[in-house]
Amino acid sequence: MEVGEVFARMGLDSGPYEKELDRLEGVTKKKAANLGTFLKNSFSVALGMGIFEAAKRGFKAITGTAISFNAQMEQARIGFSTMLGSAEKAEAFLKDVADFAAKTPFEFPELLDAAKRMLAYGFAAEDVLPTMEAVGNASAAVGLGAAGIDRIILALGQIRAKGKLSAEEMRQLTETGIPAWEMLADAMGKTTAEIMDMQQKGLIPAHEAIQMIIDGMNERFPGMMKKMENTWEGVTSTIKD
Repeated sequence: MEVGEVFARMGLDSGPYEKELDRLEGVTKKKAANLGTFLKNSFSVALGMGIFEAAKRGFKAITGTAISFNAQMEQARIGFSTMLGSAEKAEAFLKDVADFAAKTPFEFPELLDAAKRMLAYGFAAEDVLPTMEAVGNASAAVGLGAAGIDRIILALGQIRAKGKLSAEEMRQLTETGIPAWEMLADAMGKTTAEIMDMQQKGLIPAHEAIQMIIDGMNERFPGMMKKMENTWEGVTSTIKD
């Protein structure tokens, strides 16, 4: 069934849909042109447009997928409305996450899930995206992608839940390639051994540890997601978003 027929049967105007396809085509052309550092320009543009044409055919052929995505978004709105206290705050938050996703090599559903878990761990809504930016840059730098975001946020969330720094979460962070002990040592002007001793005595509060780790990631891995923007992964992620 053609998309236009689906819209007609639902009594909806397909104009905005067609307009969005036109906008997507322009974005795709621009992104494909930026692939010059990855492939030769002529080939990258042709390949990028091939991706767009395939995506457009997919939009027209499997409208059910879009309907399914809308259903997932509706569930997300309900969940975030409960977490944030109002539908208006939930809508604004979802838009911010979507805008953030479009500027990163990571995809919207992955970041949406990460944001949901951060709120569940007790992070304030206004702290979610700044934290995700630091975590995303770090994950991009160590080459772990979305899986890295999951692992880093899990460790930070567990630190927050425990109320103080523990060796278990520090081990989780170092296993992802984040030099968390060094970050705390640098931030506190102490040696790594001194930081480990303080941790064993329960002297490092969770909120201080988390902020120092986030600051450390920002200092060590600035702009790594931006650098990945014109890579193959970054371009295809932006097209999908």
